[in-house]
Amino acid sequence: MMDDKKSIEDILSGLRRESPAKAVQAPVRNFEHLSDEAVLRLYDGIRRQVDADKALGDKYRLVGAAARERAERLREEILERGLKFTPIVW
Repeated sequence: MMDDKKSIEDILSGLRRESPAKAVQAPVRNFEHLSDEAVLRLYDGIRRQVDADKALGDKYRLVGAAARERAERLREEILERGLKFTPIVW
């Protein structure tokens, strides 16, 4: 009966082989339900992180690729809503 049970390593290995991209996919867009002010605050929060990175020697320790993608989605939402904003200088 012990032979029929898979070890946790076997299970994890199988999950990794299936399709790691499926598990990590981000939603295409999820800002429609937010107010204009909330969208601008989220975007501004990323801008503050970028500014903090620059203050730390421009090594981008706080902001990675995921934040950059999120900022791009937020920027697109802001443009669609016709809101005024200051673009992030990466």
